[in-house]
Amino acid sequence: MRRYDARSMATLISTGGVLPLPLIAVLAPDTVEPGKMGLLMAIWSFIALVFAVTALRRRLTDREFAVLGGLGIAGIGGTSLILANPLAAALVLAIVAAIPAIGAITASTRLILSHLAIAIACAAAVLLNLADSGPTFLISFGALFGIIIVPVFLVVALRKSMEAVLDQQTRLCGIDPLTGLLNRRGFLIRASQLLSAARSSTGRIGILLLDVDHFKRINDEYGHLAGDGVLLSASAAIREHAPVGSEVCRYGGEEFLMFHVVHDEDELWLCAERLRAAVAATAPVTVSVGGVCAPLVSSRGGEARSTDDVIGNLLGQADECVYRAKECGRDTTVIDSIGPVIWNDGTLSVHAAEDPPASPPSASLYEVFYQRPGDFEEMDTRPGRL
Repeated sequence: MRRYDARSMATLISTGGVLPLPLIAVLAPDTVEPGKMGLLMAIWSFIALVFAVTALRRRLTDREFAVLGGLGIAGIGGTSLILANPLAAALVLAIVAAIPAIGAITASTRLILSHLAIAIACAAAVLLNLADSGPTFLISFGALFGIIIVPVFLVVALRKSMEAVLDQQTRLCGIDPLTGLLNRRGFLIRASQLLSAARSSTGRIGILLLDVDHFKRINDEYGHLAGDGVLLSASAAIREHAPVGSEVCRYGGEEFLMFHVVHDEDELWLCAERLRAAVAATAPVTVSVGGVCAPLVSSRGGEARSTDDVIGNLLGQADECVYRAKECGRDTTVIDSIGPVIWNDGTLSVHAAEDPPASPPSASLYEVFYQRPGDFEEMDTRPGRL
């Protein structure tokens, strides 16, 4: 059963119920209108074809399902026309509601509407033949119309709801659950967009890494809750004082990243100092800041580097600046300028095919922490980063 998707399996179930009909007609000939056995076999052949193709294909494409579903609806309607018992005919006719509902699981709106139109037309044609009066036809058609429409509506509504939930979950995967900032994955998803924005603006990019000083000692002496509180305070200060248009993320355990389009190294240094001072003034810790500023050149030549390589190179340079800031006594800033970064703007980050993360939740940082607990990235315990 695992070989078939939901649509194919439902098609097999709905058409398989009609397969025993010739045997029933042979054992009880009065179940079929006189002289209609040949027509019954022709209709049964259509339905058997739908069943066989679905069983062999296992997973139907939209085009295959459109054709087979239409044949299935016509076959079900034809079967109900040749049954002698009106009640049995009406019950068989109700099966036409299954195929549009099956299609609504994954099919396009156009395909769903086409199957609905075929099913409703088929139901109307059969009921015109079965009903003995106008009022009877109207009542029967109204009931069958609801039987056809309501399941499709429910399946489509559930499908849209599931898609919305999955989309939200995918987007929230790019948000750090503790601080409400982007996490590393969220930043990398946006990397290509950020580089494009820099290229069309000043043409210079700046990256800052802010590493909380003595964070491991805080965790060891006061516990992880105290460490989380420090990260909340530091992230709030960084977010509040980050320049407009910049992108801030929690890049590691106690490490924050800021990406900004800048004019020169001095502008990046002033920004770094503002963030460092803000953390020192409002949080019970200090941060060591390392940054790198570089002109961005887009090219499709052989020397051009991919988005991931560009970001990785910039982060590596900024990381070295953080080490130097630590060696200078911590709570200080080290900024470097490097030569032009040649970016192949035709490349995307390996994460860029994913949906961009949603905006950070509107709840307070405290609420974000306690309502969305999650796994935090391992703390970096390399020497010199305490």
